[in-house]
Amino acid sequence: MNAPSAGPALRLAVDGVEQQVPPAGPITVGRTPENSVTVVHPLVSRRHLVIEWRHDTWIVVDTDSTNGFFLDGSRHHSVPITGRCRLRLGDPTTGPVVDLQPVGGVRRPVDHVVPAAPHLQALPGDPSAPIPVVGVATIGRTPDNDVVVGDVLASRTHARVQVCPTGLVIEDLGSVNGTFVDGTRVERHLLRDGAVVTIGNSDFVVTGHALRPGPPPATTADGSPPRGLQVSGIGVTVDNRPLVQDVGFDAAVGTLTAIIGPSGAGKSTVSRVVAGLVAPTVGTVHFEGRGVHADYQALRTRIGMVPQDDVLHRQLTLVQGLRYAAELRLPPDMTAADRERVVAGVLAELQLTEHAHTRVDRLSGGQRKRASVATELLTGPSLLILDEPTSGLDPALDRQVMTMLRRLADAGRVVLVVTHSVSHLSMCDQVVLLAAGGRTAFCGPPRTVGVAMGTDDWAEIFAYVTARPDDAHLRHRNRLRPPPAPPPESPDGPPTPTPQTGVLRQASTVARRQLRLVLADRGYLIFLTALPVVLGALSLVIPGHAGFTVNGADSAGESVQVLVVLVVGAAFMGTALTVRDLVGERPMFERERAVGLRVGSYLLAKAVVYGVVAGVQVGVMVVIAYLGRGIPGPGVLLPGPVELFVDIGLLACVGVAVGLAISAVARSAEQTMPPLVLVVMVQLVFCAGLFPIAGRPGLEQVSWLFPTRWGYASAAATVDLRRLSPLSPPTAHEALWDHRVATVLVAWLVLAIMGSALLGFTWGRLCRTR
Repeated sequence: MNAPSAGPALRLAVDGVEQQVPPAGPITVGRTPENSVTVVHPLVSRRHLVIEWRHDTWIVVDTDSTNGFFLDGSRHHSVPITGRCRLRLGDPTTGPVVDLQPVGGVRRPVDHVVPAAPHLQALPGDPSAPIPVVGVATIGRTPDNDVVVGDVLASRTHARVQVCPTGLVIEDLGSVNGTFVDGTRVERHLLRDGAVVTIGNSDFVVTGHALRPGPPPATTADGSPPRGLQVSGIGVTVDNRPLVQDVGFDAAVGTLTAIIGPSGAGKSTVSRVVAGLVAPTVGTVHFEGRGVHADYQALRTRIGMVPQDDVLHRQLTLVQGLRYAAELRLPPDMTAADRERVVAGVLAELQLTEHAHTRVDRLSGGQRKRASVATELLTGPSLLILDEPTSGLDPALDRQVMTMLRRLADAGRVVLVVTHSVSHLSMCDQVVLLAAGGRTAFCGPPRTVGVAMGTDDWAEIFAYVTARPDDAHLRHRNRLRPPPAPPPESPDGPPTPTPQTGVLRQASTVARRQLRLVLADRGYLIFLTALPVVLGALSLVIPGHAGFTVNGADSAGESVQVLVVLVVGAAFMGTALTVRDLVGERPMFERERAVGLRVGSYLLAKAVVYGVVAGVQVGVMVVIAYLGRGIPGPGVLLPGPVELFVDIGLLACVGVAVGLAISAVARSAEQTMPPLVLVVMVQLVFCAGLFPIAGRPGLEQVSWLFPTRWGYASAAATVDLRRLSPLSPPTAHEALWDHRVATVLVAWLVLAIMGSALLGFTWGRLCRTR
């Protein structure tokens, strides 16, 4: 390559936004901030292409990127720039556009560069060169910052660095994902020499009065800078029972590692330890030179974990699910158009664009697994872990998934896959075989397993490591020279992740998604519509015509029975709405919580949406009752018909909270039905409308524990039930039914306390979910 100063100046723009290029040296373009020009897009590799001055011509050269670059719809390895050149990266139609054009004048050598303003500027020619700080400079996602961090997790203006008499000081400017120094989130912090500043998925190391892009300068055992993943002697013990023992391996950038072994060997436990979700009892996990558990807050966005269960709602279309996921995971200062571009890029990388508007439940098994991967790729993780992605898939789909994982690794990621399938291990760079008891029996390229284990037959290998796990592990240790030193004890598990967005914003996203889910499930929507109609009609089959007027001898308990139907029906509707909700979404909630979803936002959204739905159902039910039984008389606080609706609607909302509590405790959707039946039957008995409860010691006090007791009391006080049905046995001693303001207010207060307590219980259960 000729001297950089021989080349003319070059104008470069990405999607219409002109970029600064170094005044000398080659120009690198890629996804990470170490490049001269950063293009954050899923189709762009870490280092995608280089632009060099060769033989009196600028030449664009593909650096063996996964998806290549295209000119006029055709893929090229290199092209000369003789005039204006318009390239697309990664895809000929949807990839980001790079405009290149030589302009008059010669690029100045680096020795002659003088900053025109107090900006941070990367020294050209070396992407890891320090960035000197002069005065005050801002760091953020948009081009108007002094340092542009091309990362979707960085805020528009993320942080400010300034020179003070004591040294460099960094100040967070209210960013969503935070500014971290040595793994700790800070608001304002003095930067010592060697400190690691993390913004989004980008690291900067403090060197004097400069920031050097790249990972911290730690070294591996052979003295080389760390790249990728290092797992060192991890072990996990629960209740004095070892689940994983002495597991260790390295995984370089751009590699695919399979973790295999018989059932119960601890494969999923290893994956969760590597992801930072479970703290090892002993051993350490490092990624990009930093401890995953010690610096989990700063590293969590770089780790994507795809659980075995699908993490997209099946009632939504693929693009709808990804849009909601993008709202929850990406900074709120990103525009809808920005998020749409990220979603489109992920769909294109995973070859799902043609299925964007297909409901998730209509995708094939392999496509659904790719959809789950797409959710994780929204934040651009550099470590991707998948737990049993091929489980239940036929051999053809199995191969499709493994081919996808190979492609994701080739794009510059570290990819780990836990699998039972051994059909396509040849696509992997290495295999980690776990024996029974969670000990390593083999670690190396799949082609060498025959030499190490004495056979290439995986059935024989699995039988051996199951029957003789100690021998298998000892043979593996003997193959290591020298054996690894005893690992240090790891710190406690990761702290609760710092949420990305505010409570109300997250609640709004979850609420809109929940409402769309309700409307998208036609069968469920029909059920929700028919249920209040049926319950309202049941109030019309009760004998008598007095309704909400004074009941005579021939209809002594008519009003009492009508209220029983309305009150118990409201409690049933509210509980039935939510009793299967949380347990059905548990895999999705666990993953969303791990990437920043607040438990309070999630629960608030559920309570609000289902509370509104329950209110609408109650409205339909009571209107039918009014049409058939007449309008109640004056209430004690509001007009009678309105106050009775409030009484029963408030009870239905408490029923929503009851259903959420049951759903939070249940381990499966099938386990929710017995509690639902039991709760409804008990509340029917203790509502006090079937037989007298007041004045019966013990029984009366127990009845106070049930929402229908207080819902029925407020409804009875509103319609003045003791006056309407004086001959009915339950009315004789019921002071809670008195037509007084205090009676209604006390009943409402108790219902509010019950609902709050139930939601608090549910919140506690969700916080313990992991």
